[in-house]
Amino acid sequence: MTPDINCYGRGIKALADLVGDFDLRSPMDVHAWYRLEWQAIAETLGFSQDLEGTLAPLRAVRDRLAATNQAGLDAFARWLPRTRPGLSDSHARGQEAVLRELGVHARGDLWRVSVDPTTLPTGACYDDGEQMLRAFHPDTAPGYFGDGWSGPPPRAESACGWTTPLVLHLGTFPWVYNSRLDGTGPGLRWASRAAFPAVDGMRLMARALDPEGNLRQDARQVAAIFEHFTTHTAPLVARLPAFPPGRATPGQLYRRGGFLHVHQGSLTLAGLDGTRGRLAASAYNYINRRFACFFAVRRATLRALGSLSPELRQLAVISADPCLRNHAVEVARAG
Repeated sequence: MTPDINCYGRGIKALADLVGDFDLRSPMDVHAWYRLEWQAIAETLGFSQDLEGTLAPLRAVRDRLAATNQAGLDAFARWLPRTRPGLSDSHARGQEAVLRELGVHARGDLWRVSVDPTTLPTGACYDDGEQMLRAFHPDTAPGYFGDGWSGPPPRAESACGWTTPLVLHLGTFPWVYNSRLDGTGPGLRWASRAAFPAVDGMRLMARALDPEGNLRQDARQVAAIFEHFTTHTAPLVARLPAFPPGRATPGQLYRRGGFLHVHQGSLTLAGLDGTRGRLAASAYNYINRRFACFFAVRRATLRALGSLSPELRQLAVISADPCLRNHAVEVARAG
């Protein structure tokens, strides 16, 4: 049964097609697709060499999907301590406690988390030795993922001055803030010499690549954020010339196959300037690919739903996501 992922909005199938289709029931398809996607993640963030070392032993592994995802996470965790720490130990431990709490209790809708910070460990605060500070940036301004989140305010008094929800876009980690897409992903700075909350952030992002984690996420939320993202970026991208093979100008930013391309230059240094601020070209490509991967995995999971475990089929049947639930009902009726 062919799933209709355009039920999430016009253009969703074309979005998923940016990263290709695959058959979840085919070990060869799974190995090729997941390997390519982790290589794209690693190339953008900088841990390609570590990834190749963790991917090499997977040829004889039976569950290629789980093993490839774990290899990507292991490579990132191996690489991160060699980068420059961005936080104090106290700050990193405060973030780590929050992210682990979210990982345990926020089983679904992790693409964008909006939560009362005073209900989280340490109140989403940390002690810098002189005062209590917020462990995360209060991301309340309008940006590329939404129009800002000023409320509801915390129900309890915050020890570090939280007056808004804590909002994190974990589906696009390390670009986790709505209004900070102008350079390197802020989540990459989530590390100290003693704690590495960035690893937890990457693990939460990777849930969307796993069929179970993907089914737990209400795809309507992802589609709505993508629509907002593309509404504010499409006019900027449309101004760019299409890539002319054989006639490209060095250093010029182009449109190429649904992504941005700099001919003989750096995507990190190039970018788009809009009313919502500067958007790094590398961030645009990475974020667009995260959306595309989510819906590619959703499509493959829906197609294979009848052959998945009873537990995963039940997740689909009871989902609040009507597109997923309706497809699950049709699969069940078809036997």
